[in-house]
Amino acid sequence: MKKVKVFVLGLISVFISFLFLSVPPAFPDQEKSVSERIVEILQERGILKEEEYEELKQLVEKEKEEKATTPKVTFKRGFAIETPDENFKLRLSGRLHTDFKAYGSSHPGNSTFYVRRARLCMEGTLYKYFDFKLESEFGKGTSGRLNDGYLNVRYFPQFQLKMGQYKQPFSLEELTPDNWIDFVERSLANNLVPSRDVGVMLHGDLFQGVINYGIGLCNGYRINQSQDTDDHKDVVGRLIFSPFLRLNNHFLKGFHVGGSFTYGKQESDEDEWWNKGEFQTAAGTRFLEFDDDVLHDGTRSRYVTELSWFLGPLSIKGEWMTLRMDDLCSEEQKEDFRADAGYISLSYFLTGEHQPFKKGVVQRVIPKKYFDPHKKTWGAWQLVARYSFLDAERDIFKEGFADSRRYTDRAEAYTLGVNWYLNDMVRMMFNYVRTEFDEDILYRNERIDSEDVFLGRFQLVW
Repeated sequence: MKKVKVFVLGLISVFISFLFLSVPPAFPDQEKSVSERIVEILQERGILKEEEYEELKQLVEKEKEEKATTPKVTFKRGFAIETPDENFKLRLSGRLHTDFKAYGSSHPGNSTFYVRRARLCMEGTLYKYFDFKLESEFGKGTSGRLNDGYLNVRYFPQFQLKMGQYKQPFSLEELTPDNWIDFVERSLANNLVPSRDVGVMLHGDLFQGVINYGIGLCNGYRINQSQDTDDHKDVVGRLIFSPFLRLNNHFLKGFHVGGSFTYGKQESDEDEWWNKGEFQTAAGTRFLEFDDDVLHDGTRSRYVTELSWFLGPLSIKGEWMTLRMDDLCSEEQKEDFRADAGYISLSYFLTGEHQPFKKGVVQRVIPKKYFDPHKKTWGAWQLVARYSFLDAERDIFKEGFADSRRYTDRAEAYTLGVNWYLNDMVRMMFNYVRTEFDEDILYRNERIDSEDVFLGRFQLVW
């Protein structure tokens, strides 16, 4: 696999060299304006005297200079400012997810209101081809942390280069922004995915969007770490194939299939893993956790296959993934570990909307009619359902990697919900989630074999 990492790094290096040696910086076009052409035509036809022509020409030049230096300020789902030639852009946006959680009567957990996410984002473009994004998180009691911070070079849409902290190209569910996922929380399978990390990636769309890909190197650690825990790096890749995208067939046009992988060597304890060695339900209950003395000194690989199919107001999504961690160590024990997980979900818009799918992820839903009781319009309504599971090897208890008295090796979750899109910036979500554990787990000194929870969200995105 070392040869693969060298190849990926070499490919990215060649791309960078080609990028900066072959393409000049972007400058404003020097084409004549409409006003200039009108003045010239009037002068050519003898309608204007020479003095009038020179006077109008000076006025047009002055107007052109003013327009060339006056930025445009707009608001379209976010505040934006850009130069007239669109070579420089700046956009300010944010999101606020205010949530509610209530357990069933037999569960020892407390119901609560909380701010799940509160983010401010600044993104823009410099010299037409250099995109950047900075996003900070203030939700869940944090005082502010960096979520995304990267630079993207976009001379060619087919071959773009991204470097910094961003979501790694792995899993449809994880890559779909929190604002546009169908459920309040992601599935049990999301416990296995890497999410944000620091690295470099080559990505883009090929054949007019028929193929979307991303391939890169990252630390293989997790978000907001000042340095890696070892000298090894993870290779991460994703490929999405939309075979019928260019066909005029509404039944097949929205069919997409693909897969992702990660591979790398690790030298770390469980607190340094991507998930700190914890596996949680949608309500945040830990049903499996590695012991503090567990170390990983071996290779870690993930593989996922995904499918999504958008049929007008109906959509089907599913993923199956596998995690392998070779050579887990605990005292004198050394064994391999494997976990499998997956989900399948259905959604249907009662009001006829559809979910856009672009660049390998689900995009913003635009209601056909915004909610306005004065006009008797009620926004967009979506019904959703999902089954998900996570199944870890039971040897995790036999080998002493986790406590069988507190945790289980398998969980299944069933989710039903309804989403109300009041407009393209405001959404309300209501989910009922039942999670069943293969063996009883210990939660707040009580043993439970299942968990019933109601999740609600009031969401604002601008």
